[in-house]
Amino acid sequence: MKKLPLKVMLLALASMTFCSIPARAEDREWVSYKKFLETTHLDKFYRAEPSQRDQLRLLIQLTPENKAILPASVVLTVIHGGVKDKLPLNADGVMELEPNPEWIQQDAIIYTNLPKGEKSGVGAIFASKTPQSLQLNYAELMASVPQWNALIKEQAGILRFMLPKFNAVHLHFAKSAQPSLQIVAKDGTKTYIADSKGELILQLNEALMKMNPQILLSEKPTWVEVDEI
Repeated sequence: MKKLPLKVMLLALASMTFCSIPARAEDREWVSYKKFLETTHLDKFYRAEPSQRDQLRLLIQLTPENKAILPASVVLTVIHGGVKDKLPLNADGVMELEPNPEWIQQDAIIYTNLPKGEKSGVGAIFASKTPQSLQLNYAELMASVPQWNALIKEQAGILRFMLPKFNAVHLHFAKSAQPSLQIVAKDGTKTYIADSKGELILQLNEALMKMNPQILLSEKPTWVEVDEI
């Protein structure tokens, strides 16, 4: 699995998605809200037509360079018009964030609680809408793969040859007793079991896309991303 390109190449602009932004002392200014949106390309993702991204999620992950600092301990606060709002970072430092036009107009600033001198990497996760049912069809499960490829191709211009071409979905489950996925096709049922980390990667199969068999999940994944394998 080629994890690095997923973190680094977002919508094929000249700059890289994964970058280091210097963090300052506790509750000190980190970066402007507008700059953060531009750095992560969230602004461009949400400017795409909804029909071009209705199966997609663009998640942002913050990773302290100092491994002794847990992502769960990091707090990012947006100060706008005298009001403070915390950004929705989860325990893994991941958040889903839709640009707020008012915060841009107000020249909002993001503050961090990281100690002075510490740095954090900011990267993108090319994610999919998470299935809400244990039963769905194959095309539904795989819809984000061609949609991400199409969106990247449109945004990339002459740089699109540098970018990954996704061909799989990567399901993340809670670490329970071997979550599974079944493909119920006319020629039989195939069962796939998640690994010890609760992860399962399923490569897109064009023949199955045409057949569009039923998919049965033993449990709902916590989240899903696209992958290149």
